[in-house]
Amino acid sequence: MSDCKCGGHNDSSGFTAGLLLGLVTGAASAHFLMNTEKGQELLETLKENAGDAIKEIGDNPALADKIADLQKTMDAARATINTAAEKVAEVTEAQKPTSKKNFFQKMGASLGK
Repeated sequence: MSDCKCGGHNDSSGFTAGLLLGLVTGAASAHFLMNTEKGQELLETLKENAGDAIKEIGDNPALADKIADLQKTMDAARATINTAAEKVAEVTEAQKPTSKKNFFQKMGASLGK
């Protein structure tokens, strides 16, 4: 017997129903926004408001300082990653075996030692 206290329901019908409802809602919203005059007006208004909000965020000095700090951190991380990648490339290049040709080979593996 199962120790599940969920009443024995172990199917994904709730997930499937939610997925289908989301797909239908998304399709209906996309149809409304793209194919109706009112929807296109609403979409244009949303785009304008989003543009205004982005401008306001960019004009905020506190956020500008945070963005500058974030950019410095990202640049430092990028430099660290590039340095590490170069070191890995150097080490792996140095450890590549020299290709010594052996007269007796089968399927790329040496037959003799």
